[in-house]
Amino acid sequence: MAITNEEKSLLKKLASGVLDGFVGDDLTTTGGSTVWKAIKNGEPVMFKQGPGGKFFNGKENERFEGVMHTLQEWVTDEQKLEFLRKFGWLMKDEAVKAYSAMFKPKK
Repeated sequence: MAITNEEKSLLKKLASGVLDGFVGDDLTTTGGSTVWKAIKNGEPVMFKQGPGGKFFNGKENERFEGVMHTLQEWVTDEQKLEFLRKFGWLMKDEAVKAYSAMFKPKK
């Protein structure tokens, strides 16, 4: 698939780290895990962190963090563009929002 100039500029912006950060809101599952999407070092990633817990050590309750999992990574240019098409409307960058809006399903 041929990449347009607009897509090239978005990929360049993504690689530069300008778009790094959380994408959208986090989601808490019924099991207590938290799922979120973020862009880290120019690469979109979906994470999941299991629920933490606590245990009694004989003196007091100790808390521990849940296990962190990487659910999905968008690595290739085509995958990164797919991520921007699907989740770009959740980002603060106007060019990314406009690009994502072009792929919004028609009613």
